[in-house]
Amino acid sequence: MTDSAGSSAGTGPTSPDPATASPAAPTLYAVFDLGFTPVTFDIMNFLVFANLWTLRAGFAGYHLVLVMGPDGRFRDLTPKDKALDDDEKVWRVRHVLMSHAHIAKRCLGVSFFDRREDLANLLRAVHPDQLFPPNYTVAEPKTAFMLADLFRIEPTAQELDTFAAHPSVLRKVDDWLSRGAPTGKPVTLTLRVSTIESARNSDVDAWLQAAARIRDAGFDPIIIPDTDLVTSGQDVGAFGDIPVFAMGAIDLELRIALYQRALVNLADNGGPAFISYFMENVSAVCFLPVEKLPEVVTVTGRGVDRMAELLGVEPYGDFPWSSPVRRFVWQPDTLDNILQAFDEATAHLSRSGEVGP
Repeated sequence: MTDSAGSSAGTGPTSPDPATASPAAPTLYAVFDLGFTPVTFDIMNFLVFANLWTLRAGFAGYHLVLVMGPDGRFRDLTPKDKALDDDEKVWRVRHVLMSHAHIAKRCLGVSFFDRREDLANLLRAVHPDQLFPPNYTVAEPKTAFMLADLFRIEPTAQELDTFAAHPSVLRKVDDWLSRGAPTGKPVTLTLRVSTIESARNSDVDAWLQAAARIRDAGFDPIIIPDTDLVTSGQDVGAFGDIPVFAMGAIDLELRIALYQRALVNLADNGGPAFISYFMENVSAVCFLPVEKLPEVVTVTGRGVDRMAELLGVEPYGDFPWSSPVRRFVWQPDTLDNILQAFDEATAHLSRSGEVGP
């Protein structure tokens, strides 16, 4: 799950009034301050916020601004923050955070500032109404990446539809699927296998057994492995004869293009797959780590309740506009539970005519 600890500075933003948007300043500047925000897939939550703000306030789009924290430092607050050294965080800025800007529908560009002083110089030329989060300043930064704050302002389905792959990338995935998914019924399995909080890792044996059963049912299981596994070369031969889309672990746009093309996207315990919830008509059936809670949850002693709070939902609840193909699974990733989630998703698609029996 995404690492959303630390909460927003102050309360969550309220819905902007379109009448306050400056007609002379059509671009919103969305500042993701790395001194106070995590270097994780929580960036997607922030961009959903920026997308919503852009639509409601009538801006033409937004420019993502990344800035290092005071003294050039990253945030050092949560167990995840402390588990990553600065070099790893720089890698994530380049390959995770910046990659989101390229797939965000209304993002007009992205900038990175090593020095806060340089950002302060830029912001002196920007009208306050053009800044997100509202009232952000370098001296008094604000954050906006908590899902509870996002859902509190009741986003519409259109406002949540934030990401999409470029047609050229979809063509590349289509070419791969012509060989990797011979039945034309791709089902992705996004697995967590990381050295960081390894107790949270997926039950790979259960997922491989499920993949074999999914294939026997006439579908094409495709594994998207953990980025850590791919960058260390440990993905080679790790999943038997089940096709592996290793490119998707490195290239975010290829990943989401595959998610867009898949009939069902099953995932376990990881932020990357959550992006499917913020793409129109894309499946997202995500198992939550109910029996292998992340440290950011266990330190509070509140368990599943705290995890639900970070997700912005009630315990055992779902994001808005849930369905059997877009929901959370509040169960361990056992073989029976994986197959049940798959069966429920495909039964729903069959009833809607999206897939044959």
